[in-house]
Amino acid sequence: SSFRNRLLFLVLFLSIVDQDIRALSSLSAEVPAMTPVLYDMPASNNGARCRVIIYKKRLESDILIKPPSDLGGLKSEQYLALNPQGKMPLLVTEHGNIPESDTIARYLVDRFSSKAPSFIPSTLEARMRSDLLCRLHDMYITTIQGCMYNAEPPFGRFGSRAAALAELRQQLKHLLEHVDEAGPYLTGKELSLADATVFPTIIFIEHMLPKFIDGETWDPEAVLGKKMLRWYRWIQSDPSFKAVCKEITEALAGEEVNERWKNILHAGLRDNDAPTIFDRIIQRQIPSEVVMEDEDVLVFKDIHPQAPLHLLIIPKRRDGLTQLRFASADHQELLGKMLLTAGKIAKEQNLRGYRLVINDGSDAQQSVFHLHMHLLSGRQMRWPPG
Repeated sequence: SSFRNRLLFLVLFLSIVDQDIRALSSLSAEVPAMTPVLYDMPASNNGARCRVIIYKKRLESDILIKPPSDLGGLKSEQYLALNPQGKMPLLVTEHGNIPESDTIARYLVDRFSSKAPSFIPSTLEARMRSDLLCRLHDMYITTIQGCMYNAEPPFGRFGSRAAALAELRQQLKHLLEHVDEAGPYLTGKELSLADATVFPTIIFIEHMLPKFIDGETWDPEAVLGKKMLRWYRWIQSDPSFKAVCKEITEALAGEEVNERWKNILHAGLRDNDAPTIFDRIIQRQIPSEVVMEDEDVLVFKDIHPQAPLHLLIIPKRRDGLTQLRFASADHQELLGKMLLTAGKIAKEQNLRGYRLVINDGSDAQQSVFHLHMHLLSGRQMRWPPG
């Protein structure tokens, strides 16, 4: 009797489990498969990583690639309904809308895992290296890459284009530290997501970064490193990577025709005005009594003081700021720092009152055409000035 009861219980349990499995299968069937749509443009390096996977796995018949303009553009009501961020790439699937390129790439690799290549190396070390390269790329390079093509800051956490460009080069060096020594792929003998991720960005860098090289010859090995450059040149022999390279370079050629970089500081716009006495002071070719200095600003005493305390606050890098009228969004951070420096000096020296003066143009008695701010204190000021 006890055995029979246990047997009946087991039959009942299996029956319940079977019903649950059937219910889950029914729910799964309620989500019909659809052909995913990738909204992307050739000039997107983030979207290009997804296109590498699509081409390499031969998914052209499984994935539709469309431009956001088919929905009215990135800021259209129809597109924003799919991706409120208003950015690309975007993958629309029966499982939901996927707006981030790394997630899209991993989704494609998972969904079409039966199609080679897997993009997932067979060893733990190579998989770790691939994930790390992707993470470093997405966190520290793509977040500031706009310094190479956007009209004005901010560029991630940087308000200065020059600072962002310097950081970009530094982050490439950090990326290089994790590239496999032997190759031929970034993580070793096998293709990984890191190859698909980093490759389009190196195309960007090869095309754009030389525009910002001032006074030196572009040396790709010095910027990318020997390992990275070797990999970059070698992998272009792969038809899928070659196709993506062609798409991006043709799109960037169109940007050249449209003069994208014409009015971008350090690229189309350069400071070609003659050096001034301030440049010689900054370079310590002429002595001065320095009061304060950091990497951006120099403060020193005026040799012809118009008050008991008369300081000059100048940017150490002029960047076209011969006069205040030539200031642009690229100079916002620097101008703010000059004002903060003045306030800091006033606080440290316990100034009861002071006046800040910027002379703009010869009619305003500007004599040195390198933007500078006069800080005057120690006497009663008059109003109106002049």
